[in-house]
Order: sequence, then structure tokens, then C-alpha cells
Amino acid sequence: MGQRIRSAWLAFQVGCTYIGTVVGAGFASGQEIFRFFGRFGTAGVFAIALAAVLFAWLGYRVMYLGHVLRARSYRELNRHLFGETVGTVLDVVLSIMLFGVTVAMIAGAGALFQQSLHISFQWGALLTMVVTYFTIVRGMRGIVAANTVIVPAMIGFVLFAGLHVLHHTTPGFIWATGAQLSQRPPLLSVVSAILYVAFNIGLATGVLIPLGANVPSLRTLRTGAALGATGLGVMLFAVTGALFANYPDVMQLDIPMARVAGQIGSIWQWLFLLVLWGEIYSTLVGNVYSVAAQFSQGTGRRLAGTTAILLLLAYLGSQVGFTRLVTHVYGVFGWISVFLVLVLLWPREKLPTA
Repeated sequence: MGQRIRSAWLAFQVGCTYIGTVVGAGFASGQEIFRFFGRFGTAGVFAIALAAVLFAWLGYRVMYLGHVLRARSYRELNRHLFGETVGTVLDVVLSIMLFGVTVAMIAGAGALFQQSLHISFQWGALLTMVVTYFTIVRGMRGIVAANTVIVPAMIGFVLFAGLHVLHHTTPGFIWATGAQLSQRPPLLSVVSAILYVAFNIGLATGVLIPLGANVPSLRTLRTGAALGATGLGVMLFAVTGALFANYPDVMQLDIPMARVAGQIGSIWQWLFLLVLWGEIYSTLVGNVYSVAAQFSQGTGRRLAGTTAILLLLAYLGSQVGFTRLVTHVYGVFGWISVFLVLVLLWPREKLPTA
């Protein structure tokens, strides 16, 4: 019985780490979800179900590769599967993508403080960077611990917000709004769902690969991937419904979900801001750790120094602005990630059966 409880707890931690790595400023703010799903209307709702299935399958596959190859980073995995030359190219591409989203996360933190708390963009970004730095220097243990606390709170809030919307807005109205947005061919929503999952899986590999290596059981990894995908799917449905219920007014804001939270009450708005910041922080931790681990083997003073440099460079890039970054950068990275994920799923050498 004790072993089963420990396995279940470990699977829960894996699922939380998976969700925390995927969910960031774009997801929680509503901007990213509207871009990939909401703008397709009702077709986007069905695309969310497809995305949840893909998250379960691909998330497990990436962790499986880390497990069977005992890889501590995506650099080690790429070298093992594809050799020095191709592996180096993949390392560079993935590092650039992770750094680009790191810039967006810091910009999102600054926008959150500026729009909702009326505190300087710069102070919000700098505070988030400091907390991120001290989490990363603890290594993978710090990342798992942070997500085990943040992710359940995040899911709880999103579900409450979704139920509140349903209580004050009929499902028929929400569906009618979705139908009005359904002007694009449904096939585009399928493509968008694939891009969304590939984009997030590609960026999450830096955490999922060493996570798979650190978990002793493939069954635990499979259960954790399923829990993570289920949580992601539920949150995607809830946020999309909330955006439909408040469309088009909230889409004029950098953080539309902050307006939704404000309609529930001032206390819930503050809780949402805390949860949103936690989501930004959790993804920022995963991304920066993924890149820093490539240059420092994940431990010691080199990790601390590399992390500080990456955060400083990302802070400089964040001055471009959050909405602009999400709009122009995420779509391009999605197409690149499709290629990266396909490469990972069809390795050159035969591996043990999952």
C-alpha cells in the first residue's frame, strides 16, 4: 500500500511538472489560447480535445526517451540519437526557442504588474527574475517542488472561473459566440491544435527529458503524462468558454482573463493575479533551467552564473512588449516545433519497447 501511495504521489508530481512547464503567461492570460483555439470558434473547442490527446501521447514519449537513455538534458538526447553535427543544430534551434519564450514570460510578468497592480513594468519583471533565479539554483528538485504547489492552485482557480461564467452566462450564449467566430475552415483548427501541442512539447523537452530520467517507473511516467494532459485540456476548455462569454471586449487587453477574474470579485481578482504570476514563474523556471543546464551540466556555480546571464539578456529583450511577442513569435516557433517533435519521435536507432 505504501509503495502504491508513493507511486501515485510521484505520478501526481510528474503531471504537475508537465502542466507547469506548458502553462505560462500566454496560456493563463488568455491571449495564447484565443490565438490557437478561440479564434476558430466552435471548431476550436473540438480542436482542444485533439490537443489533450496529443499532449498525453507526446508528453509520455518525450519522457520515455529521457528514461531509457538516462539523458540529463536535450543536448545529451540529441547527441545520442543524431550524432554531433545534427545534434548541435537541434540544440541551437531549441535553445533559441526557449530563450524567445523566456523573453515573453518576463514581458508577461511585467505586463501583469503594470496592468493589474499599477506597478512599474520593470519592477514586476525584475522581481520575477529574482525568484526564478533562486528556484533554478536548487536544480530539478526545486522545479518539481514549485510546480507541485502552483499547479493545483492554478487548476482550481481556472475551474472556479469557468463555473462562475457558466452560472452567469448560459451555455447557449457561449456556444452562439463560438459559432459567430467559426468563419475559418475547420481544418485550420486541427492544424492549429497540432502546432500548439508541438510548440509546447518542443519547449518542454528541456524539463521532460531529465524528468523522465529521474523517475524509475515507465508506468508512473505514463500516468503522469495522462494526468498532465487531462489538466491541460480542462483548463483550455474553461478559459475558452470564459473568453467566448466576454467576447469581444476582453480581447482588447493584454491580459483578458484578468477582466474575467475581476467580474467574480476583488478577492478573486487578486487570487487570479497570484495564480497567473505563478504560471508565468513556473514556465520561466523550466525554460531557463533547460537552457542553462546545457552549459553547466545542471549543477554548481556554473548553473548559477549561466542562469543570471540568461535572465539578464531576457530582461533586455522583454522591453519589446508581451502582446507583440505572443502574436509574432509563438506561431513561428510552432512550425519549428513540429519538425523538432517529429525528429524526436522517430529516432535513428532502435530503443526498448515502451
